[in-house]
Amino acid sequence: MDYIVLDMEWNQPWPGSPSARKVLPVQIRGEIIQIGAVKTDKNMNPVDTFKMYVRLAGGRRLDRYVKKLTHITDADIASGEDFPMAAPEFAAWLKDVDAIFSWGADDRRVFLNNL
Repeated sequence: MDYIVLDMEWNQPWPGSPSARKVLPVQIRGEIIQIGAVKTDKNMNPVDTFKMYVRLAGGRRLDRYVKKLTHITDADIASGEDFPMAAPEFAAWLKDVDAIFSWGADDRRVFLNNL
């Protein structure tokens, strides 16, 4: 029996910033920039980890508040995968897990929105 503890980071403009008022061709409320997870056994002992940076679509840059909060840089993001490549790689890593836990309800919503 394996469990996953998931923690994702995503880029979103700080409310009230000029970036928050920009009209985008596709509305995404939080674009994933990092997928992080720990796989544990039934006793919650870590057995594996997953960490992947995800590039922002359309050459967008990280919001400065997100940089400050996460300590993720534009260089980190540039070294990542595009989301259409990252999602299947993460899904393959999730194979045969019994449950996924997250730090909050937003991770699921943001992941589904990015899909």
